[in-house]
Amino acid sequence: MATGADVRDILELGGADNDGPISKKDLINSDKKKSKKAAETLTFKRPEGMHREVYALLYSDKKDAPPLLPSDTTQGYRTVKAKLGCKKVRPWKWMPFTNPARKDGAIFHHWRRMAEEGKDYPFARFNKAVQVPVYSEQEYQMHLHDDGWTKGETDHLFDLCKRFDLRFVVIHDRYDYQQYRVKA
Repeated sequence: MATGADVRDILELGGADNDGPISKKDLINSDKKKSKKAAETLTFKRPEGMHREVYALLYSDKKDAPPLLPSDTTQGYRTVKAKLGCKKVRPWKWMPFTNPARKDGAIFHHWRRMAEEGKDYPFARFNKAVQVPVYSEQEYQMHLHDDGWTKGETDHLFDLCKRFDLRFVVIHDRYDYQQYRVKA
């Protein structure tokens, strides 16, 4: 059950230590106390359109002194709005394209400007392939031969390196440990 102190605390009334009944006088005086607090914490309203970060940099009575020289106020903090409709709109077209990274010849479609018709796919420049070296039987016998490692294991490792672009975490995950046992 709520006591008088709880009600006073919820209504933000004074005399919370008094546990007696709430009087009409307590309720009427509470409005005056709230208005005094609001008058003490007078803040300036941020101008409409100004970001709060910019407004926080401005002068306040507690932090900074005002600027020593007046500034030119003809250029406000707002930027000039874009003038829409002044230029001719560039036409766009739904065009087919092929991705050179794919070997299956799939044809995709997307919107492109008419001026870019016939140009290469713009993201083809990111299609970089790693050149994994190849070796002959003679090179394997001279440089890569090891008693604890077979030619089949080397071929499997080089094939994984080529397929997964030397991403060794993926190569480690895809390595066939059942067929090629790792010898410790």
